[in-house]
Amino acid sequence: MLCCGTMSIRTEFRRLPRQPRGRRRVDALLDAAAAEISGAGYEAATMSSIVERAGASIGSLYQFFPNKPAVVQALRARYCQEFELLWKPIGLEAKYLSLEKLVARMVDSTVAFMERHPAFLALLDAPCDTRTHSEVRERFQQLVAGFLRARRPRMLPEKALRLATMTLQMFKAMNFLYRDLSTRERQPYIQEFKSLLLQYLDCRMNHQNHGKGNHR
Repeated sequence: MLCCGTMSIRTEFRRLPRQPRGRRRVDALLDAAAAEISGAGYEAATMSSIVERAGASIGSLYQFFPNKPAVVQALRARYCQEFELLWKPIGLEAKYLSLEKLVARMVDSTVAFMERHPAFLALLDAPCDTRTHSEVRERFQQLVAGFLRARRPRMLPEKALRLATMTLQMFKAMNFLYRDLSTRERQPYIQEFKSLLLQYLDCRMNHQNHGKGNHR
C-alpha cells in the first residue's frame, strides 16, 4: 500500500490539483472524509456529509472526485505515503536488527499508524473498487522481501517474496482483529501476533526445513 517516490497508486481524480491552493483544498476534503468515515463508517458517509464537515460546497468536492470510491482511493493513497515513511527506513536498518526487533518495528509502527488513522480501520470492509491496485501490493511485497533479504542476503528472491507475501497476509488478519477488539484487549493480542510472526519468520529464515523444496 505504498505510494510515494518509487511507490505509486492510481487515484481516480476528476481533475488533478496542480497548484498549492488546489492541493490544500484536496487535503482539507480528505481530512473531512477521514473524519466522517471514522465516525459514521464507510457506508453511512456521503459526499454531502463530507463537504458539510469540510465546510465546503458540494461542487468543490465533485470538482476533484467523481464519486465516493474515488475519494476513498485518494485517502488510501495518502495513507500509503505515510506508511512508506514509517516502513522505508526499516530497510536501511534491517541487517543490523535482530529478527525479534525487526518484527517489533514492523508491528509497532503499524499499530501506531492505525491509532492515528481510525478511518483506515473503518475502510477495511470497504468495497473492492476502493482498494489499492495490484501493482501497489506487489511493490509492498517487494519492500518487505527487501527487509528479509537484508538480514539473509543469500536467500533466494522468490523465497523472500513468498515470506513477504505471507507476512503481509498475517498483517492483514491482525488489522481486522485489532479493529474488532476492545482497547483493553488489544495489547495482549499484539504480543501474541508478534510471537506468531517471529516464530514463522525464524523457522523459515534461520532453520533448514527437511522435505522437498522447504530448504530453498
